Amino acid sequence: MKKNIALALVMMFFPVAVQAGDWNFENSLSAKTLYGYTDTDAKADSHHHLPSRLNAAFMAQYRFNDEYEAGAYVDLSYGIDQYLKDYNHGSWGEEVYGVFDSPYGKLVLGQSRNAAYQLGVSAPNVDMLNVNQSDVVNFISSPNLRRNRKGTAYRVLNSTDINTDGTALKASYISPEFGEGTMFGISYIPESYSRDGLISNHASYKNKAGYVAALYQSAEITGISLSGSLGAAYFDDADREVSLGLSAYRKGWTLGAGVRRTWVNHYDDALNKAYSGSIDGYDAWRDAFAYNAGIGYEFGPFKTALTYFYSKADGKKFEDKIIQFSNSYQFNKMFTIYAAAAHGDFTGKTESNKGYALITGLGVKF
Repeated sequence: MKKNIALALVMMFFPVAVQAGDWNFENSLSAKTLYGYTDTDAKADSHHHLPSRLNAAFMAQYRFNDEYEAGAYVDLSYGIDQYLKDYNHGSWGEEVYGVFDSPYGKLVLGQSRNAAYQLGVSAPNVDMLNVNQSDVVNFISSPNLRRNRKGTAYRVLNSTDINTDGTALKASYISPEFGEGTMFGISYIPESYSRDGLISNHASYKNKAGYVAALYQSAEITGISLSGSLGAAYFDDADREVSLGLSAYRKGWTLGAGVRRTWVNHYDDALNKAYSGSIDGYDAWRDAFAYNAGIGYEFGPFKTALTYFYSKADGKKFEDKIIQFSNSYQFNKMFTIYAAAAHGDFTGKTESNKGYALITGLGVKF
């Protein structure tokens, strides 16, 4: 018994890949720390920021044969010094899900992203600040995004991919590639509220179901790799959503863009209806639009991207604009170096904030 416990502890903290017949076990530990100096209009903003995140991933797979495979996945995370405690459930977070893969497609059950998010295409991304759900707000605070003890408010969209349901429990199906680079996916979410989604826990529609569908297409034309995605979502009593993304790649260069539109119908729950503990404008994202665009280049271990993100709520002053120039260099299998410059311009109902941030950092993976 003690021997088994010791083995389990070793597997938790050190990366291993153990083969036992048709079983495969893997785990990893990673961390990312960023330092940023900012100069903003908001007097409450500090000039110095040091957000960090620790991630642990565990996987167990069983291969029935060359065509059928099942796996269980656990992704755990913990964040420090984050202004916006939302994209990963808060300071801490988890994703626990199972996958069954076959020639007929992939079935995903548990805490995972919906099919439109998984198949979504948008501006090129460097895994540092991210274009969608950008961590720039950890350095330049936006009055339109909040999740803390005072409540939750998403007054604008923070992604061109459909992320309303976050990692709420769901069932998703992703088809295999067929025809000329075509794939599709569907998701059913019994209860769309998730702590890393957009829905406030004060909203009456938080326990409603969601339905998501997505289409992905890729093609090769005269040496240019093209890809596109189309997503649609129906969240009961909340909103309707569509997303569209396009990308072109050639010899290390990527040009991409994404757009998302949400709207509320007359039979949906009232927009910005006051609830006990709610914040003004907490759900303005339900009637809004967002888009991003950018260009990126990748050469060996080096990645760079210049991107723009824009988001606005209909008929409201709520508006976010983010420009970022992000770079990463994978020094070896263990270390990645980051550097970025960003500018944020955020307009709220009664308060606004804008400024720039110079950011550097280090990623470590075991």
